[in-house]
Amino acid sequence: MVTRPVVRHARDFADGSWYRLHPVTPLLQGGVVFASLLAAAFAALWESIILPLFLGFIGVVDQEPDSFIVDLIADSLALVALGLVVLLAIVGVVFWLQWRVHLVRMDSEVIEVTKGLIAKKSRQARRDRVNTIGVRRPLIPRLFGLAKLDIQAAGNDANLVLAYLPHQLAQEIRREILEPSSSGEHEPAAQLVTREVEVSLFRYLASLVMSVETIVLGSVITGVSIFAVWVGELAPWIAVVLALFVYVFYLADRFLRVGNFTIDSLEGDIRVSLGLLSTSVETIPPPRIHALGISQPWPWRVFGWWRIHANLASTPGAQTNKAPAHELILPVATAAEMHRVVQLCLPSLADSSSGELIDTVLSQPHRVWPADSKAQSITSPSRARFRIPLSWGVNAALYSHGVVFVRTGVWVKRLALVPLERIQSAGVGRGPWQRALGLRSFSLHSVSGPVPTRVLAVDENEVMTWWEQTNARMVGAIGQGARTRSKRSSASA
Repeated sequence: MVTRPVVRHARDFADGSWYRLHPVTPLLQGGVVFASLLAAAFAALWESIILPLFLGFIGVVDQEPDSFIVDLIADSLALVALGLVVLLAIVGVVFWLQWRVHLVRMDSEVIEVTKGLIAKKSRQARRDRVNTIGVRRPLIPRLFGLAKLDIQAAGNDANLVLAYLPHQLAQEIRREILEPSSSGEHEPAAQLVTREVEVSLFRYLASLVMSVETIVLGSVITGVSIFAVWVGELAPWIAVVLALFVYVFYLADRFLRVGNFTIDSLEGDIRVSLGLLSTSVETIPPPRIHALGISQPWPWRVFGWWRIHANLASTPGAQTNKAPAHELILPVATAAEMHRVVQLCLPSLADSSSGELIDTVLSQPHRVWPADSKAQSITSPSRARFRIPLSWGVNAALYSHGVVFVRTGVWVKRLALVPLERIQSAGVGRGPWQRALGLRSFSLHSVSGPVPTRVLAVDENEVMTWWEQTNARMVGAIGQGARTRSKRSSASA
């Protein structure tokens, strides 16, 4: 049998040999099921034996446990102990075998993971297609000082998870994958990290409380309470208590998962960190952002808060649905923090004029936009009020600084920022109601995500011209990007 070592150094891991992960990996991955079985067995033993004996001993109740079960356990205590030892041994052997067959390797071309005792599973990711790598630290592995790497590569379901590794080693392997060392004699240079935004726990909790969901729930609870007082029954009050319990559980879940939110910048990328108990850190390069969405629910307008989402080129957590997607770039932010994050995510909008344009588009109807903005935009005509009666005055698409702005919504202000070079295609559609009003819809097609990139109810004649102009701009932006990459390759060569 070929003996394979445990990975201990990032540079050794890159030599193409097979390595094993941390020895407690099977316990962290499958120990929850085993612990649940033990807990169920203990609960049954507690209810049938331990609790009746204890209550009878202290004289609280005259209750005796089932004599047959007591005699059986007393007569075969040694057998029960032996059975527990055998069970633990079997579980230990299974975990040990799982650890032995869970192997990883990396060479200059691919990263590969193989595992499975009965059914073998193997996954590969090409190193030149790796977009970014997230560092996840769930609560239990965090207590052991461990972390897992979520390697996100381009392509459908092409991601890998390396779980678990010592936290410092995980950081070193991440750097080795993204920035391979050209020589084993020099340590990689430390990256300059700048703290850009830190969301306070008080502000985040206040944003959860001051939400549309809270207002709707408060209205429903108030109505149910009035009804309960009027009818004088207990059942409505039970519904109120259950609703409050669910609401508090929702707040606690969101607070623990997204609390402690920070954004750092390092060498042109942004690093998003979140989580109070289970932490998650992911570095997002700007080219991975295909659309950036700014939104503001109406309860937040008093405080001037904004939320930022993104459509990303790849989705983390291919092998587990517990990994955060990090499509939430900023849960709650002031106007200044919102502008700073937009500049980090979309460097073409880094000048002051783009910030003023974003404020104008978000706060003003399109009829009062500056003349130079109107020349590069398409808006909803007045007859669109029969299709979108509330938002027709702000519904528009605008081109500026190499980015398409898509403005929608009144109760929830929404602005999508889509870089031209990230657009895969643009489309024009029309339904029966729009056909009757001489309207069409315009949409930008890119990767899926929480940011909508469709504008409804624009003039059918103007939208065709806008569509042709957008296609021409897309081709020009893609060609410019290809020429830039070619120059960089020639310079590096």
